[in-house]
Amino acid sequence: MGRPIRNDSDVLWGNYLQGDRAALKELINRYNDVLLMFLLGKTKNREIAKEIAQETWLKMAKHKKGIKNFKAYLYKVASNAWIDMCTKNSKIKSVEKTTSSINGIAVKPEVFYKLREEDITKMYRSCLTDGEYELWKLHCEGYNSEEICKRLSIQRKTVDNKKSMIRKKLMLEIKNLTK
Repeated sequence: MGRPIRNDSDVLWGNYLQGDRAALKELINRYNDVLLMFLLGKTKNREIAKEIAQETWLKMAKHKKGIKNFKAYLYKVASNAWIDMCTKNSKIKSVEKTTSSINGIAVKPEVFYKLREEDITKMYRSCLTDGEYELWKLHCEGYNSEEICKRLSIQRKTVDNKKSMIRKKLMLEIKNLTK
């Protein structure tokens, strides 16, 4: 057959990558409301949802590579921004009050009430290697990937890959807590 027909949003993203700033504005106009609703479902707090949505759009604007599916990538970036906010702030207590899910994983409220900061640290230590724990601790303290790669003397891409892998491990661990 022929080449697959590209989604209009994917075309707009391609136009943005070629310098068309109006294309990004159009994408924001199209997706910002549904993105806010998606994040509101996670946070149960409009202000936090707006903050995460803004962070998501900033990350998208900095992303200078083509992507296969704009909408899927947008939601992935938003979910990761939500996890980052939860872990960077290390304020699980406030998360207890605002949501019963992390990155779409349903977490029973009674599990959140049982978890305190020291429990979270123990969970990190039990499911992460020493190197992963050190990297994640820096991430939670607010260091960006570039700063982490310099502190740990590893490649930037390795830092990003490890952060992604750590997120998956932590999501699985949280999911196991809900059983």
